[in-house]
Amino acid sequence: MSRRDKRTLGDGNISSPPGTAKRQKRHSSPERRGAADNEQYDVIAEKMNNRRGRAETSFTVSCTQQLGELRGRRHYTTKPVTGVNITTAKSVMKKIQSDLHKKLHEDSSSPKKLIQYIRQNISKLDKRDETKKTTVGVVGRTGAGKSSLINAILGEKDLLPSGTISACTSVIIQVGANITDSKYSAEIEFISKDEWEEELKTLLNILSEDGEERDNAMVNTANEKIEALYGEEGVKMSVEDLLKDDKFSGIPEFLKSGTKKITCETASDLSDEIRCYVKNDDSSPGGCYWPVVTSVTINVPNCEDFLEHILIVDLPGTGDYNKSRDQMWRSKLRECSTVWIVSEINRAGSEKETWELISNNIRDMAQGGECSSICFICTKTDDIDPQNYMRSTKLRDEDLQITPKDSQYNNRKSKCILHRNNKAKETVQKNFKRSTVKKHLNCDDTFLSVFTVSSTEFTKTDPILTPEETEIPKLKELLREYNNNRKNKMIIHYISGAHGILSLIQGFKVSDTEMMENKSRLHENLNKNLDNALEHLQDYTGQIYRCLELHLSEGARKSEEKCAATAKKLIKPVNGFHQTLTALCKNHGYCRSRNGHKDLNTDLVKDMLQEINKAFSDFFPLEGNVTEKSLQAHIDKFTIILENEITEYKNSTVLTFLETEEMKVKEMLKEEIVERKKEIYASLSESIKTTMLPCYQRAAAISGTGSMRVKQEMLLKHIKSSKSEMFQTAKKNMLELLVETMSYITNEIRTRLMDLLTHSLVGANTLSYKNVSEDMEEIKKLLAQVSD
Repeated sequence: MSRRDKRTLGDGNISSPPGTAKRQKRHSSPERRGAADNEQYDVIAEKMNNRRGRAETSFTVSCTQQLGELRGRRHYTTKPVTGVNITTAKSVMKKIQSDLHKKLHEDSSSPKKLIQYIRQNISKLDKRDETKKTTVGVVGRTGAGKSSLINAILGEKDLLPSGTISACTSVIIQVGANITDSKYSAEIEFISKDEWEEELKTLLNILSEDGEERDNAMVNTANEKIEALYGEEGVKMSVEDLLKDDKFSGIPEFLKSGTKKITCETASDLSDEIRCYVKNDDSSPGGCYWPVVTSVTINVPNCEDFLEHILIVDLPGTGDYNKSRDQMWRSKLRECSTVWIVSEINRAGSEKETWELISNNIRDMAQGGECSSICFICTKTDDIDPQNYMRSTKLRDEDLQITPKDSQYNNRKSKCILHRNNKAKETVQKNFKRSTVKKHLNCDDTFLSVFTVSSTEFTKTDPILTPEETEIPKLKELLREYNNNRKNKMIIHYISGAHGILSLIQGFKVSDTEMMENKSRLHENLNKNLDNALEHLQDYTGQIYRCLELHLSEGARKSEEKCAATAKKLIKPVNGFHQTLTALCKNHGYCRSRNGHKDLNTDLVKDMLQEINKAFSDFFPLEGNVTEKSLQAHIDKFTIILENEITEYKNSTVLTFLETEEMKVKEMLKEEIVERKKEIYASLSESIKTTMLPCYQRAAAISGTGSMRVKQEMLLKHIKSSKSEMFQTAKKNMLELLVETMSYITNEIRTRLMDLLTHSLVGANTLSYKNVSEDMEEIKKLLAQVSD
């Protein structure tokens, strides 16, 4: 494609192939998007079929480009792929794999390279089953009812421990499906022994501080952690005594830096076994191991239908200054495809703590993560006094359609619950529309869904609400939808991949002179198409670079001007701040505590982030928010198989293989881009951390009277002396990662597609003995089902 054939889109910054239909920002459900794409694909394909055999026109070029965009997405719907037996497809491919293996070893004249290539492609199909799970992050303050909510959804009343007064607020709990047997199991990960030794020294120092250096919140945390593990006498012991191995006789895995595994027959038994790793025992201090635990992963049987490909992650709302847990918390948040915010319904309208948590970490969810939706879940809806509620809201019986026959307490209560539920949903939606969270996410109002639930009513034997009114089934159905999305994608990848491989095998059944000439001509055409398509993609990636460079330069200028004031605002001297500042330095500029979230590195580059956020979101959007400016849209459009090849080689089974493999390459790239864009976005604050690291380490080592001010001055001095280079280095590092990503994309496309063309179109190899026509028909039937 020549440069003059390109036209500009939107603001004139991004080019697109001629005839490409403009796509508006979408926020509709994936199911609706999938149906629309399939319908659009079929309409365009029908128009093209009616024109087959005619000379290429601008119309056919336009249709080809639109099909290129839709081809990669047309199969991906969210409705369950019902009636499709993937086992059948796997059996077919296993038989093919076995036959080829036998031929390779029994027939010395067999085309070894071709057979090995086909067998490798079959092996790769099974690896698609290892695709990562969809992560559902659950956040909310202690006591909001997260554990009860998850238990109710799972149908396991006694699985997650809950109900303690001083609950641990730092251990991450993950819940997934056990698909191997009917047992309940847990895997417990620990911090390292060396890290615990360092932390113990810090905790004891905190307890020994006095005067201006005493931080009451940190003193409470230190007392809680030491007493939880060692009992009340622990705070009087030395580090050496606390670290003796006999203190950890119950968890030798901790001493060996291993993972502890627990398996039980029932949910309640597992709950009892893991309680000491996630909660305090308020009645008997000592022997609670949560201070040395980073995460607990629970596997639950009999829930494959809604949890097989899902990981529910209970993310603690506050931290305790532990670097490992902070890093894991942030990493898990960036993995979340959706975030569930849990709050008691009587706080839903004024829930500041949780919204602040989301606001402080919104960049890790959006530009630096992959969150594509938020659910706000109001819990404890059954906790209501009907008489007080009606009086406070000035409601009368007739307002709630209560008749004399409905005067019983339960009926009146249920109507009040449902009335308050509706009001709560309206209030939360209004708050979201006005929030900075919505602005940062660059989304519309449908990004947020609100649920009002009662775990108690759902599990009661004599409830006053129906199961549907508790809305627990709705959340379970939502998980089932997430699960089906992931499962469908795996099924589709396997069946379409199997069809492509069988098409390749069938294409090598005959290799006469005419066939070889056709392959040679097709190989030449597709190579040219590859060069042209890559040229266009490189033009586009160059525009991404220039756009972000411009925004980064402006952001770096602003950051340099404001860095001192920004730093002072975060590290300014206040009573009880000393140990928080020490923790900030020990954790290299980032810490989460009961006093809140502090991130000096990100604060210093906030102007750079604000400058690039809009453009970055356009180029690397969240799932479901893809526009014509995005890199994903350009990869969707990318194709080397144009209309003239489709028309001329319509009977070529090899072309079918190439189409399938091209789609797989693009899907692989889109998944890789999601991971790389996280790294690119995080690079600004990571670069600042690297520049600040020597200063953090020096400041953390300072102690004694007046040390807080010394640390503050040391940090400010380092920032001022480094500012002329610090932000330019951050800009340079981000752009280098961007270039690296763009080079990776084009190199992967070129290498993989050229490899495909070589193996499928070059050489005179044949597999004349191998007729897979019946197998192809069987796979075609499955493919037709998943493509509907």
